[in-house]
Amino acid sequence: MPRSTLDSNLTPRIKVWLAWKGGFLMGPNYLRFLEAVDRTGTIRQAGRTVGWSYRTCLNRIRRMEEVLGGPVLVTSRGGAGHGGSALTPEARRLVRLFTRWRADMHRLSDRAFVRALRG
Repeated sequence: MPRSTLDSNLTPRIKVWLAWKGGFLMGPNYLRFLEAVDRTGTIRQAGRTVGWSYRTCLNRIRRMEEVLGGPVLVTSRGGAGHGGSALTPEARRLVRLFTRWRADMHRLSDRAFVRALRG
């Protein structure tokens, strides 16, 4: 296969995630979910946005809270007042940190890939 064909068809892909004390904390899908909670104000609507069932959402939240040892969301029950959910300040910081770090990782990976193609 000619080098130009190979080079033009390759695309680098990386997946990054955060660990807490050696245990998985969050990856890109958790990030999308937390961003959706922040945007929509509800677990159920955030789940629909990312394609997760309500049960999956609750399980993922519980898993994060177990790893962190504290809450990820502040929730209020539904009913006449229509409940809702919001990120805790710590979760909001995690979202900001992960978003910035992930963008930097992708940018650095793309640069490294271009250098590797030249080599």
